[in-house]
Formats: sequence, structure tokens, C-alpha cells
Amino acid sequence: MPALLDAAATADRLPFSLLADEIERLLGDATVQVPARLVQPLPGGGSLFVMPALDGRLAITKLITFTPANAGTARPAIQGDVVVFDAATGVRQLVLDGPTVTARRTAAVSLLAARRLAPQPAGPLLVVGAGAQAQAHVEAFTAGLGVRELRIVSRTRASAQALAGRARGLGLRVEVVDDADAALATCPLVVTATPASQVVLNGPCRPDAFIAAVGAFTPRMVELAPALCRALAAQGTVVLDTPDAVHEAGDLLQAGLDPAGFPTLRDIVLGHATRPGPVLFKSCGWAGWDLAAARCALREEP
Repeated sequence: MPALLDAAATADRLPFSLLADEIERLLGDATVQVPARLVQPLPGGGSLFVMPALDGRLAITKLITFTPANAGTARPAIQGDVVVFDAATGVRQLVLDGPTVTARRTAAVSLLAARRLAPQPAGPLLVVGAGAQAQAHVEAFTAGLGVRELRIVSRTRASAQALAGRARGLGLRVEVVDDADAALATCPLVVTATPASQVVLNGPCRPDAFIAAVGAFTPRMVELAPALCRALAAQGTVVLDTPDAVHEAGDLLQAGLDPAGFPTLRDIVLGHATRPGPVLFKSCGWAGWDLAAARCALREEP
């Protein structure tokens, strides 16, 4: 029988630095195929995501629901699974916890981007948001970049303090702050990981800033002020996680920018040059990242 992994077992198979390495390998793998994902609206404002991907060895499908109304409740906003098959035989090999894969592979993608693009990768780090994605990014940047100082901004003090406690457990010096824009003056490393229902960052940012914006992954979602996006495009570099983001990057689309003109993470891995100045890494998600997680999980099999 294939292994059916819960959240903890899935996390154990996906160490952040090794997952970032696997993502980098996947970007150079010519056998990878990723069809367009299906996003089906659900009653009540949620969405069902069906996300397949394959390479020369594996075929995976991530099947998850995203329910924004669950924010602030005991139910997670993201629920579901990643099912992993042997591509040649069709045999199911593994079932991974979908929310854990989503959080960890998203943070690992940001980690890879920061390795390649962040002028000051050691931070201090500012995280806007205090949910699962924020926690994953704190863990990933601590493990993979050596971050030791953290500022947290969240809509609720309790969630910010909870994340602060977990971060202190990792050995970080942590401060919960109220003004994200003011914190930009001392934080060259920034992650926005919110429900993306409103602008949470207006700027201005430092000239050596690296901003990973991961909360907005549909055209109508937004975390960054339009003026900030336009300033980052004019003064520095904007990088997309994949070409699919041209249709999904709400932050950029609502700023009147054409995402098709920006390089992708694959371009960066393959040697695309960037210019000096601040960097905006706009991440919208891709089933290829889930495939990389499946590959990593099988490599890490006990």
C-alpha cells in the first residue's frame, strides 16, 4: 500500500533547503510537463484547485480547496492532498498532505529566489501575515539563509504573538510591530503572506530590498500597493515564479504592469541577468512546485 502521510510526516520529507535544491533541479528538467490548473469556484466563495504535473518518472495531482472564509476559524483555509503516481506503471506511490506541501514548497520557492536575488539575504526579515505561509517562510529563511532577526506584522496581535513564540523557538530575535511600512526601513528581506484581501505594504522600500509577495494568486487579489509595484519595476527587478503568473499576479495587474515583460525564476536559474536595485519576487503557485515536493519526498523516504 502507498504511504499516506499526515502533516508532520509530510513536513519531515520536505526539508526546506533540500526542497529548494529539488526545485532548482526541476527548473532544468526538460521532461517536466505542467498543464494549466483547473480552478472551480465553489458556493460560499471558495475554490477547488486541480493541479497535475509530470516528469519522466512521476505523475502527480494536487487536489485542494481554498476557503478564505475559514481564516480565523479552527478550519484551515487550504485543505486537500497531493497524490503521487509512478508514471510508467500508474501505481500510486505516495499521498502527501496538501496544505503542508503548499506551505513548504511555496516557502522553498521563495528561498530559492532569495538565494539567487536577495542583496542582503541574512535579513533582518519582515513578515506581513502570521498564518501557515508566514510560519513556513520564517522556518525556510532561518534554515536556508541564516536569518536571525524577525519583525512580524499581523491583523491580530494573538496570531503575531503565536508566530513570534515559534520563531523564538528557532533562536530568532523577534519583534511584533504595528506598521509594516515603517519596518521596511530596517528590513532588506520581506515576505507578504496574507489572505490578500487588501493592500498591506505601501513602501517605500530600501534600495537593497528583496520582497517575496506570495499571498495574492488571482487577478483580483492584492497585497502590494500599485505605486510600490510600479516603483519596484522602475527602480529594480520584478521576477515571476512562472509564466502562468502573467494571468494571476493581481499585485502587478492592478498596478497596470504587464507581467509578460518580466523574467521568471527559471530565467534566473538559467543565467538571466538582473539590474541593481530592489527585487520583487511575485509568486502565484504552480503544480511544478508540487512535483518537486513529490520528488523530494521520495528522495527523503526512510
